[in-house]
Amino acid sequence: MNSKKSLLATVGGLALLSGSVQAALIGSFDFATASGWLADGTATTYNSQTNTSANCNSGALPGVNACGLTFSGAQELGPDGYTTVDWFSNGGAGPSGLDIASISDTLMTNGGWVNTGEITHRNYVLPSPATTLRDLNLLSSFQIVSPFVSAPAFGNFGIQFTETTNTNPCPAPNPLGSVCDDFFEISGLPAPLSFTIDGYTYNIEFRLFGGVGFIVADNTLYTRESATNNLFVQARVTATQVPEPATLGILGLGLLLLNRRKLIK
Repeated sequence: MNSKKSLLATVGGLALLSGSVQAALIGSFDFATASGWLADGTATTYNSQTNTSANCNSGALPGVNACGLTFSGAQELGPDGYTTVDWFSNGGAGPSGLDIASISDTLMTNGGWVNTGEITHRNYVLPSPATTLRDLNLLSSFQIVSPFVSAPAFGNFGIQFTETTNTNPCPAPNPLGSVCDDFFEISGLPAPLSFTIDGYTYNIEFRLFGGVGFIVADNTLYTRESATNNLFVQARVTATQVPEPATLGILGLGLLLLNRRKLIK
């Protein structure tokens, strides 16, 4: 009887010792982002008068890219990424366009969603005929800067834009109720990032969140007409503890001892 108690006490002591050397959870991660609309020749525009699409040559100005897009602002990612892109109608208000603002902040482990970037759509009523955006790529990078984890992760968002006519009846579903909601189809959201540090696996997820004037419905983003609308890219980090091999072995030994104890009663 005494030997059984001694064995069980030893197992309990080893388990306590193993737990004491488990590294501490990292409570927060500082991050930095950079983004740019790509003037690399992959964008296209649509001309409603001729019912044709124009492929943009590589270049920031309409006279260079031959499709009517104007890229401007900061170049955060290489020579082709700009923070602003505009498209012009034939004499209408505007220009309509998209802006991207990169955000540096802190993710709290097992906390809520945090904004990593803000997209602004300046949506003006355009007369018909008009030349509008059709396809565009957004290149973004996300990097944990403290504690340092790895090199930046890059994501390429593919965007297809539909400029609706501004007359009732509007095509369904028109969830924002403007005349009429334009919409984006988006692909290429960054895949979750996963890494393990000192016995904990951390998982960083990304999502799109509609601010004022935007509704996110799966991969379709609705944006109201005649307004400035905001969309956010967000991230959060969750953590799970990875059992140490020694702890797993101790648990197995404990179960074995309990089974033996039941058999000899």
